Amino acid sequence: MALLKNHRGEYNYQFLWMNESGSVTGFNNVWATNKRDAVKLVKKMETKAGWRKWTGTEYVSVPQPKSNINGDHYYNEGMYLKPDSMYRATSKQASDMDRLSWMMTC
Repeated sequence: MALLKNHRGEYNYQFLWMNESGSVTGFNNVWATNKRDAVKLVKKMETKAGWRKWTGTEYVSVPQPKSNINGDHYYNEGMYLKPDSMYRATSKQASDMDRLSWMMTC
């Protein structure tokens, strides 16, 4: 089956997210002309591990709190690209991944 390609000549690259301990935490895809560009795009989407606090409008990175009595701090294990999982998808693979993501959100 042919690889999925858009009108700009970009391929659909699918990949897995992992946390800081290497456990798979999710999946996603990006459109790019080659794997190097796909990895660059994904690296921009990564979130680093660390403590976060809700300010009322957004989450901001903070040092580890001494206590979390109010419950407004949490530890984010981060989202990192699992490099060996990235591949160019066929139309069927992309469709199957979309179907899976829709089932998980309903």
